[in-house]
Amino acid sequence: MPLPDHLPNGAQALLIALATPSPQGPIGIPVLLWGRPGVGKSSFIEGLAGEHLRVTTLIASIHDPTDFSGLPVLTDGRVRYATPEWVEAFGEDEDGILFLDELSTAPPSVQAALLRVVFERRVGFQELPERVRIVAAANPPDLMIGGWELSPPLRNRFVHLNWSIPESLYIRSLTEGWAKGQLPDIEPAAHRQRLPEWKVKIAGFLRLSGSALHSDPEANAYGFASPRTWDFAAALLAACDVLGYRLGSDNGTAQTVLLELIAGCLGEATALPFLEYLNRLRIPDPADILAGRQAVDLDELDDSELYVLFFSLNNKLISQFDQPELQDYSLVYLTLVDEVFEQGRRDVIFVSLRDLARSGWVSRLAAADEEDGRNQAMEQIARLFSDSTFKEFVDVLA
Repeated sequence: MPLPDHLPNGAQALLIALATPSPQGPIGIPVLLWGRPGVGKSSFIEGLAGEHLRVTTLIASIHDPTDFSGLPVLTDGRVRYATPEWVEAFGEDEDGILFLDELSTAPPSVQAALLRVVFERRVGFQELPERVRIVAAANPPDLMIGGWELSPPLRNRFVHLNWSIPESLYIRSLTEGWAKGQLPDIEPAAHRQRLPEWKVKIAGFLRLSGSALHSDPEANAYGFASPRTWDFAAALLAACDVLGYRLGSDNGTAQTVLLELIAGCLGEATALPFLEYLNRLRIPDPADILAGRQAVDLDELDDSELYVLFFSLNNKLISQFDQPELQDYSLVYLTLVDEVFEQGRRDVIFVSLRDLARSGWVSRLAAADEEDGRNQAMEQIARLFSDSTFKEFVDVLA
């Protein structure tokens, strides 16, 4: 479901991030908007408020650190942390946005207090309701006169988006007004279904470029790569997939939004080769392969693609544990395993094989009704697990 046009640059990416289930469970990946003064960052966020969506705006620089960490109060000989009034304003089941405006004016003490609020969603010992998203806004570093640079730990807790208003959009707004943003609806079950696929693709890229797991905060003005922001990237890619924003499509807006989100997580120096890698992946649909509707030439796949393919096949097999197709799918899978072993690339798929073995796959196959297929599959599995190199690998990782 594409989002409406006629929004400022960065707005579509912002709305997707706020609607994305986060790796920690609640809704929304924290977003930090960077833009010049007067380009409508605050107006757009506050304009999202409605009957079922509360927006609370706090200017961090005029608040004490205890407004974000809780005020210690001595009660009955014990220190307790009083919850600020702004936390109680959010209802438990109510959608909401905590908007931290002018974040770059916050001194280091306030930034330190915000660390737990932004990522752990805690104010003292009080958790924010699950449907409260967090957005911040700041002026770019070259316009931060009298401001403070954000610490790397705080920067790493956000997806960073550049916000601007094209001249044509402003001219249009003079006669037609501004388009109001609306959070898209991302079905959690559909997101969970797609998330493992994107995690596997990220793992395949990191196998090729292990140094990409981390990038230097000093070499990136905004976002930079870390395990946390790679988790953000996986969640956002799954969300874009649910909404129909696909890599390699002819939709220029989709390509722009994907670049904004991934660069906002990882920094451009890491995001660009990662997106190029995703565009070059030659991975057929695992369901088509296992069902025999599509053949795959393993010789044509490099090691990274082979790694991604087998994890994808694993996920599909596991999803079929209670289905009658499991036996036929498993025979196709085992044939592909034999091909990989014959090519001398068994080390590439060892982790996939180990994980599948631990999933209960073998016991499911052993209980299959069709005797001929069951016996054939069990013979192939016995041969596979008798491979000395594979057994050594499993023993090491056990």
